[in-house]
Order: sequence, then C-alpha cells, then structure tokens
Amino acid sequence: MLESLHKLLLAGLGAIDLTEEKVRAVFDDLVARGEVSEKEAREFVSHWAQRAGEQRTKIQQQVDEAVHCAMDRFGVSRRTEVEKLESRIADLERRVPREPDAS
Repeated sequence: MLESLHKLLLAGLGAIDLTEEKVRAVFDDLVARGEVSEKEAREFVSHWAQRAGEQRTKIQQQVDEAVHCAMDRFGVSRRTEVEKLESRIADLERRVPREPDAS
C-alpha cells in the first residue's frame, strides 16, 4: 500500500513538472511570435512555477498524512517508536542480572 501511495505521489509530481515544461514552451513560442512580451512571459511563468511549487508541497503533505493514517489504522509502529522501545529494552537488560546458560 505504501508503495502505491509513493508511486501516486511521483506521478502527481511528474505531471506538475511536465505541465511546467509545457507552460514554458507555450510562452517561449508566444514571445517568439511577438504576441507576449518577454517580461510578461517571465512573470507569468514565474508565478505559475511558484503556484506549482505550492501544489507540490500540498501533495506531499497530503500523501504523508495519508500514509501516517494508514500506518495507524493497520497498527504499524513508526521507526521512532521502535527505537525508543529498543532503547528501553537495552536499558532494562543492563539493570537485570542475566541467568547463566543452563548448558
């Protein structure tokens, strides 16, 4: 399931990047034909790229949230939780004397 979410995220981000390339190409063409000034094209593409970046961030946050919810729903422990437990176990093992092997 996590792999599927990861692939979905990459597909979404790839689509945003592809669209950004297309926007730049269209405005380069408009500038070449004299229909838009270079300054106007630069401003529009810059604004669009900023918005695309904001959307990328939102998508990443939504996927992260969905993954965390799925992990919680399935009872999967996070790495930090496991590391804390390992640390506590190691501490307890140091405090409790071990019994000699019965061999």
